[in-house]
Amino acid sequence: MRSRRRGCGRFGVGLLAAAVVAVCSGCGPVQMPRGGFTKADDLLAAFDRRLTQIQTVRITGRVDHFGEKHRVQGKIFIFGELPGRLRMELVSPFGSPLTVLTVSQGRFELHDLREGRFLEGPAEPCNIARLVRIPLPPGDVARILVGHTPIVEGTSDISWSPEGHYVVEIEKDDVHQTLKIGTREQGLPLHGSIVRDERGTLFSIANSRFSAVDGVAIPHEIRVKMPREDADLLLRYDNGGVELGVDLPKDAWHQRVPSGMEVERVTCE
Repeated sequence: MRSRRRGCGRFGVGLLAAAVVAVCSGCGPVQMPRGGFTKADDLLAAFDRRLTQIQTVRITGRVDHFGEKHRVQGKIFIFGELPGRLRMELVSPFGSPLTVLTVSQGRFELHDLREGRFLEGPAEPCNIARLVRIPLPPGDVARILVGHTPIVEGTSDISWSPEGHYVVEIEKDDVHQTLKIGTREQGLPLHGSIVRDERGTLFSIANSRFSAVDGVAIPHEIRVKMPREDADLLLRYDNGGVELGVDLPKDAWHQRVPSGMEVERVTCE
């Protein structure tokens, strides 16, 4: 059906069922749950509502970037306050910080301890990409970290895949997005999101290793690719490495400039 896109025990059992579906993908087609979504707008609205369950998040894990021009690898600690506050710390195997990125109220700061540089400027995609290598607005990055995705505003269509998830196709002009979303019983986990235009893929997200965190299906492995930006990012969260609704330090969103260090102003112009 076509529509216009508008601008825990039981849940644990749902995730277990999703795992069984994944293991048993060769066992035959999976039927859509009784009372499942038949309108794309209804599914997308319910999918968006899962974000209202997330105000703050603390994450520990590992990050790998496989781009030809840039390589980022190591332990990462993330603080997030939706919609767009972020703190990311890339740490060496010995536990010492290598790079610290903070974003708050449209302001970006990055302290590169390896090169002895301190950058500041607007929280624009190119600046966010200086650490995570994916040039997206901070709000989009924050949502991706908790299993969401940027969504194209356009005409949408919904269908059921025999693999056990919904497929939503969204079109606007020459841009086409495909979403793969699990069932309500599983917590509406986002398994995949791909955006293409006439030149090919703009970006793709593939999520796996879902776990219920305070009633929210959170992927613990996230891969984001943006081929035109030489971006291929893989995040692997530690088991038990995602906490929701946590109290975060008030000074987490800004950094002090080390004494005697010059501040470099950077923009996307």
